[in-house]
Amino acid sequence: MAERIGFVSTRFAGSDGVSLESAKWAHVLQEHKHSVFWYAGRLDWPEESSFCVPEAFFAHPENEWINQRVWGRNMRPRLVTQRIRAVAEYLKDTLYEFVRRFDVSLLVVENALSIPMHLPLGLALTEFLAETRMPAIGHHHDFYWERSRFAVNAVHDLLDACFPPRDPNLRHVVINQAALEELSWRRGVPATLIPNVLDFERPPRRLPRQALRELRARLGLREDQVMILQPTRVIPRKGIEHAIQLVEMLGEDKYVLVVSHEAGDEGLEYRYTLSQAAHEAGVNLHFIVAEAKGIAEEAGLSFRTPEQKEQLRHRWKEGRFTLAEVYQCADLVTYP
Repeated sequence: MAERIGFVSTRFAGSDGVSLESAKWAHVLQEHKHSVFWYAGRLDWPEESSFCVPEAFFAHPENEWINQRVWGRNMRPRLVTQRIRAVAEYLKDTLYEFVRRFDVSLLVVENALSIPMHLPLGLALTEFLAETRMPAIGHHHDFYWERSRFAVNAVHDLLDACFPPRDPNLRHVVINQAALEELSWRRGVPATLIPNVLDFERPPRRLPRQALRELRARLGLREDQVMILQPTRVIPRKGIEHAIQLVEMLGEDKYVLVVSHEAGDEGLEYRYTLSQAAHEAGVNLHFIVAEAKGIAEEAGLSFRTPEQKEQLRHRWKEGRFTLAEVYQCADLVTYP
């Protein structure tokens, strides 16, 4: 029986891991004749299948106000509790509207019940599931106990109740064995292990050599330089400083480290630190922001017709590159 599946998170946009893996799940589900719909605070999906609620984005001012008052301290004022509950009530209303509008029969919650980037959304989802008994899958990419910045907090009650909740209609999926064991130990609930994967049977259409030469030049590389790609967001837990150390050890100017994802999810201080470290080490470091989707991922890509050449060149001139394109330019990929 075909289901109408609603994906829920704070963001389905850009090239972060949750957005990319959610798109892979959606593709497989659609191949099996299910319908897919999207709920988040920021969305890159077609309007006809999307329900965008700006307040659900983790960087929304209201959520940032809450986060500033609950992390790194062990007591929260009553006003903070009231604001959390007020936002949660509003978001719960929007979840009801999302389900009603698209006639959703199953929810897939992507990390919003795993890591507390958005406490009100986690509370709203927990209460929504308890009130509706709707079947749901919690797809957990990382948990709060894996991050030291959540260790000192004033919301132990919410973390225990909502991240993730112990709901009999909620099935848990994790991406590695360590998370499966830790979830069982901490919450006493079983989980299914589904690792993040690539579809090797359908690789991106390769760019011709001429196009790759032009793209590498747009990325600031000379023909004699070797591109080392770090395909992660610019956040401390990705360990980009180790990639800088690797390039420093290679000891030649021809090696260039390119970081392909955005900074800012956890502030810009780490990016500044990396830039300083690369400068002191004499490492050539480039930051770009690759798009998750684009022409290079379409099956019909060709660099043969003048129109397609012009289309690609115009996008590259604007500094817009897709992940599929950037991977093809790389000589080596680092993932410390």
